[in-house]
Amino acid sequence: MKRLVAGACVAGLLIGSAGAVVSEMTPPPVVELMPEETPSVDYKASADVLYQLGLFQGSGTDRFGQPVYELELPCTRAEAAVMLVRLLGLEEEAKNAAATPFIDLQDWQAPYVNLLYHRGMVKGASYDRFEPESPCTAQMYTAFMLRALGYSDQQGDFTYDNAILKAMQIGLIDSFSCDVEDFRRDDAAQMSRMALELTPKGSNITLLDKLVNDGIVDADKAQMVEQESWQVVSLREQIQMAQPYEADIFGALLDNVSGNSISLHGTLTEEGKRARLDGVLSVALADGHSVSQQVIVLRDSSGISLSPLKSEGYRDDQIAALLRQTNFLSVVMSAVPARSLITDVRLNGEGYEMPLLNGTAALTVNQTGVPQTRTLDMTLHDMMYSVTARTTRSDSELRISVPDGYSSYIKISNTPG
Repeated sequence: MKRLVAGACVAGLLIGSAGAVVSEMTPPPVVELMPEETPSVDYKASADVLYQLGLFQGSGTDRFGQPVYELELPCTRAEAAVMLVRLLGLEEEAKNAAATPFIDLQDWQAPYVNLLYHRGMVKGASYDRFEPESPCTAQMYTAFMLRALGYSDQQGDFTYDNAILKAMQIGLIDSFSCDVEDFRRDDAAQMSRMALELTPKGSNITLLDKLVNDGIVDADKAQMVEQESWQVVSLREQIQMAQPYEADIFGALLDNVSGNSISLHGTLTEEGKRARLDGVLSVALADGHSVSQQVIVLRDSSGISLSPLKSEGYRDDQIAALLRQTNFLSVVMSAVPARSLITDVRLNGEGYEMPLLNGTAALTVNQTGVPQTRTLDMTLHDMMYSVTARTTRSDSELRISVPDGYSSYIKISNTPG
């Protein structure tokens, strides 16, 4: 199945001088989405969570009584409406919602669409037709999830056109978790799962906690789900709050199908939510072409950027497309893997083991929370990823600076990774 990068190409990056600190800035407006073939993960686990919480029913059960989700099917507009109503905690209220002009709704679809229509959250395809069986786009579903989290396009929190960018900024979508062009039920399940872990606008509790407080979700079932989420969030925050550090790092990727390979090694400096890697990027293609160059990779709240590449026979956009396609830099630049990849966090002595959906990662930290070593090995759709890092220095004097020419850097991802 074709999976697309949840990233965007952005113009007008920060212009700074050498020695200045990397800015925690809001990304400029999206100029062009960059759909690329990229590996995906199996989101049945997310569908299982939603099913256990009573938020997702699937399409029936098999002969053993297990739920059947048909996650490979496109997500429809009606299915998206149902999920939004459930995440809003309004399923009971929907049963009494006033009718709408739409004449193409089935009986089970009507209550959900009726409620959202009268709340101004959905519109029809025409005056009297909703087209409930038409595919729901990633943009539409993302807008739905933002509304479930209390963000309003009517009040200017986001616009329908920049819904995906807004979702990246708040952590609703990460580098591996959404196909922006070929949106299917698995993408919807994963995005809904991630929405439960986020705190709605103006709230101090997660969406899942709110549903528990409102009596929509069973507290005991929610507690099991929240434990996993809390472990990941806690570990990420612990690293962000630790003293800045430098590490020798090596990352490699091999595509077993195409034969293409990528490697990146150098010095990674981590300072809170920011990181900078100075090293050598090497790309070898199956057709015999290769390139190896000194690069700088920057990660901040606006995403991941790469210094311009200059090589005979290669254009920046060719290398950038390959990096977006594989999400390679997101894996290398993050001490904790993307949330959508992690199935568990287990404490093991001074370190943590993180089983992934398609591999494993490990991280050791010292008594102050500074990472000492980390490894990652996983395979996604025949692409093999491997990362190792060892900390060599840690002190409060380390600072990340904006290099000369930052305005010309290539935007690789709108998600920090």
